[in-house]
Amino acid sequence: MYNIITIVTTLFILISAGGCGNYTIRYINPNANFSYIKKVAVLPFNNLSDDKFAGERVRSILMVELMSRHVFDVIEQGEVTRVLNMIFREEGFEEGRAIQVDKKTLNLIGERLGVQAVILGSVDEYGGSRYGGGSVVSISLRMLDASSGIVLWQANTVETGTNVWRKIIGLEEVDRSILTRNAIKKLLNTLL
Repeated sequence: MYNIITIVTTLFILISAGGCGNYTIRYINPNANFSYIKKVAVLPFNNLSDDKFAGERVRSILMVELMSRHVFDVIEQGEVTRVLNMIFREEGFEEGRAIQVDKKTLNLIGERLGVQAVILGSVDEYGGSRYGGGSVVSISLRMLDASSGIVLWQANTVETGTNVWRKIIGLEEVDRSILTRNAIKKLLNTLL
């Protein structure tokens, strides 16, 4: 009897510890009033992962999810890119270099695109875990007021493709595209 209790307790601890890979953290500015936001622009993502196309993949999924929720009008990616390139040329930024979006640049983006807010993001991890735990998708998003530059909302989430339950039962990892969609939905659920 002692052995059965020990085995069950050990399995419970392992399963509980194995499910801790996914998490979401959010911040909402206590002074934020989202009712005035009618249009948003999603800027190109910073990509800190090893997958060179992860930023655009995640940005595209975010835009579709945003549009499907019918909360904000979303400016088309091509238009955002065109306006950003024009602004960066006018401001003398060197092409291909990372740009920190300051208040002045946000004002220009807001004016030229007719948006009240911009969404910036980064793909922190997209692929195999650095710790050998299977597929991982880690995404950070933030929404800034286009006129003031104030952070209205910010969130980060991590989704893992495997856990102890899946390993014990013998199930395959969750596909990275599904992890990405789940991560985006979790992030947007903290806002909308």
